[in-house]
Amino acid sequence: RCMDNYKQTILFIMIISSCAGMVCSCACSSNLKHCANIYQMPVDFQTAEQKCRDLGGQLSVQSNGSDKVVDYLIDNLIGHFWVGLHLPNEKCLSNTSTLREGEWTNLETEEAPCLPLCMSVSSDGTRTPRPCTDELDGFLCEDSQGDLCKGRAVVLDNARCTFAPCEHTCTPMKAGYKCSCKERFRTNARDPRRCDFYCATKVCEALCMRSGSACWCPAGFVRSDQNCEDVDECDSNHGCAHKCINTIGSYRCECYEPFILVNGTECTYVRSLYNGEVFTTPSPNYIARGALSTPGEYAGLIIFLVVAGFALLVLVHYLLGRKATVQKCNPSDSGEFQETVSNDNCI
Repeated sequence: RCMDNYKQTILFIMIISSCAGMVCSCACSSNLKHCANIYQMPVDFQTAEQKCRDLGGQLSVQSNGSDKVVDYLIDNLIGHFWVGLHLPNEKCLSNTSTLREGEWTNLETEEAPCLPLCMSVSSDGTRTPRPCTDELDGFLCEDSQGDLCKGRAVVLDNARCTFAPCEHTCTPMKAGYKCSCKERFRTNARDPRRCDFYCATKVCEALCMRSGSACWCPAGFVRSDQNCEDVDECDSNHGCAHKCINTIGSYRCECYEPFILVNGTECTYVRSLYNGEVFTTPSPNYIARGALSTPGEYAGLIIFLVVAGFALLVLVHYLLGRKATVQKCNPSDSGEFQETVSNDNCI
């Protein structure tokens, strides 16, 4: 009984950890192609963009498919939230200019220099350009794969639970439904309708048939008798450009400063938005320390140098042998080099 309480406590901590220090909620479209989180915390645009990237997503750019998701998330909220749009630095807007439905209007070029402008959205749907340095009430972060929601999303569907969309349990919600799973299972990170067997610790009991004839372990674990043990992906070909951090059942990549994580594994250098410089991406062989980007490239370079050195030794040995043969067939006191050599003596 104590062990069950312990596991429930760990699960609770895992659920709230991704929202630590902020209030968040998540929703997906009915086809799960558009998922977004709204995070409530005071941030400027650059901080919002960085936090969203750290979470594995990008600031929301509204489209026809994601409008319903955004409208659901900002409904009944008070405040203004950053989205993923900003104007060129040379463009300025009057203080009274506002935008609706993503239309950019009333652009003015002022004589005085102006700060970069970024887009915000309010609970009434109004889009308003603001200086990117302003601290707003939060930001909208989206991810087409659904990873940000970690299976906790509300799926927006007017049919709700009518057609039993959830693998285990379906709960009707406002404008949609939410799925939940039985003990020792959790909702799939990319498809909140599915349930996956999981382990909350590095070693857990395998899921076995009553007869014991077959057992299963979750992804990222290997079976050891009746238990499942976590695999350290960082010991294998994890694909991280800089640093690999092992987690329970998986791993994550991190980058050296001042690089940021892109696409889950790549590290990209980004110059500050506020100083007017553009975003730049280094070559694959360039990292924070000015060296090769991955251990595999180090190994490749070493192998190349060894092979090249061996080939050079073979060539030198051949040339020295050839020189000795020529000297044997052509004594030093001969007047000139003999082009024709007897086959019996010199071949």
